[in-house]
Amino acid sequence: MDDRMIETTIGGATVRVFPELPVNPSAPPRRISVGAFFDRFGAAKWAILADESAQVRAVVRDASVRQWIDLANPDLPAGLAIIHAAGHAIDADAIVNSTVLDSERPA
Repeated sequence: MDDRMIETTIGGATVRVFPELPVNPSAPPRRISVGAFFDRFGAAKWAILADESAQVRAVVRDASVRQWIDLANPDLPAGLAIIHAAGHAIDADAIVNSTVLDSERPA
């Protein structure tokens, strides 16, 4: 018998099974809906959405066509830097690192 196996009784029969491995807790969710992403801009949201500069418009369009925003995407900070460089007062760290609320998760 494999030393890792345990004996147990199921329905009167003795069987050997491997014990269940402990499950590591899953990583916290990092995907949010597109609307929740824009809501994270706070009071600057409407100015960002109305910004007609080519760079900001490209970031907004890129985000808008997605099914959800992955806050762990390594390209996200660069997009937020473009918005900040265009003069919008955003807190990129808070946008990326705030806990994902149940109401922000994609449907």
